[in-house]
Amino acid sequence: MSETTSADYCTALGGVVICGTHMEETSRTSEGERWCFCCRKRHEFWWVVMAPVGLSYYGPSAHMEGVRRDCTDLFPGWYREAVDE
Repeated sequence: MSETTSADYCTALGGVVICGTHMEETSRTSEGERWCFCCRKRHEFWWVVMAPVGLSYYGPSAHMEGVRRDCTDLFPGWYREAVDE
């Protein structure tokens, strides 16, 4: 990793180097109970906002999170677009 990068870590995967920054959870809002296409049942989902720790090139990001890492409330093949509010 060079001195000019703003990444906190870099990982070599084959011939590619993936860099990133450490993120922390800044908010978690309940979206209520929804159908999970992975678990095939209804359970709680949360809208989670993550932000970089310290100064960073990267901005905050948000995602929907269920009770397991692979949970999704989206029909297979669908995706959620970010909307500025």
